[in-house]
Amino acid sequence: MLPGIQPVRKWWVISGLLAAGAWWFIADHTPAVAQVATGQASPPPAPVRVAAVMRQDIPLMVQAVGQLQPLQQVDIRPQIEGVLNQVLFLEGQQVQRGQVLAKLDDRSLRAQEAQGQAELARLQAQLNMARLDLQRYEGLAAQSAISLQQRDQQVALVAQLQAQVQAQQASLQSTRVQLSHATITSPIAGKAGLRKVDAGNVVRPSDASGLVTVVQTHPMAVVFAVPQSRLQAVSDAVAESGGASVVLTSQELQGRELARGRVTTIDNLIDPATGSLKLKAQVPNSAGRLWPGQFVTVQMQTGQLKQALVVPMAALQKGLKGDMVWRVQQTAEGMQAHAVPVTVSWQDDTRAVIASGLSEGDQVVIDGHARLKPKAKVKVAGDKAPPTKAKGA
Repeated sequence: MLPGIQPVRKWWVISGLLAAGAWWFIADHTPAVAQVATGQASPPPAPVRVAAVMRQDIPLMVQAVGQLQPLQQVDIRPQIEGVLNQVLFLEGQQVQRGQVLAKLDDRSLRAQEAQGQAELARLQAQLNMARLDLQRYEGLAAQSAISLQQRDQQVALVAQLQAQVQAQQASLQSTRVQLSHATITSPIAGKAGLRKVDAGNVVRPSDASGLVTVVQTHPMAVVFAVPQSRLQAVSDAVAESGGASVVLTSQELQGRELARGRVTTIDNLIDPATGSLKLKAQVPNSAGRLWPGQFVTVQMQTGQLKQALVVPMAALQKGLKGDMVWRVQQTAEGMQAHAVPVTVSWQDDTRAVIASGLSEGDQVVIDGHARLKPKAKVKVAGDKAPPTKAKGA
């Protein structure tokens, strides 16, 4: 045998073995490759979460931003000019109606009062003497001892003195009114604000700031606006016995309820600039958690939908033709999702009322929409996966 022949024979042997191995691999895997190429292998079911369509009584609510206002607010101002002698309240104090808040220097007014009383006493003494003289003149005139002219003059003097007494009484009453203004009282019960002037200052009625502001904080009013499209529903609710109820919640504390009350007044016109109508409600504030000027969220109930079909807002999707949901049904091929167009008659942040398209007890998808398509197989969260048959078994 020639030396070059043996390597060539080994090469042919190796080539044959490689060809046989390739034929065996292709023959063994051809069914699986063909199955994938023809699309016979279905994707795994899409995991979803579902909720049942239920019938519930749904309260119809109007939500708006409102501002709290005191039922009464008074800027306490002096009604006469004088020196402020005493400040008898504390800032932030709850004051009662008629409570003394401050006092002015009243010495000059008291002197005027004493002078007026003395003048009134003098005039009354003159009047009494004139009346006695008139009685004597009438007796003498009856006996023709004096002329009728003298009697008539005495009658006129009595009338003149009576007028002087009345004028002095009015002057004295005016002085006493001025004297009463030296003691400043609160005309309402409420909370005193910050003091705007200190004792020792001269105060006048024309002062812009006044002494202090007192606001009534219990109960309080809240003013809010609703769109004119809800006018009829709001009017009907207010016209009911007891008026429409409102719930106040905090804007800063994630919807914490602050108070409940009733609508008391509807404004007499719609704002043409905003197309809204203002309402005023009254709410209690015995705990003192509400402050004048504070902004709150107002929820007003205008009616109720009896036994309405309700789905979570998470189930509602926007399709090409409007609102839709994915309804999950059991079929011969397993659980499948179907796109169902629906008509929504009412909704809020958490629920939607369905007018048509669904029935009570239907299962709708509330999570996992991204992987869904018509007749897609789904696996509801919490359900056990169906047993699968191994390939080639």
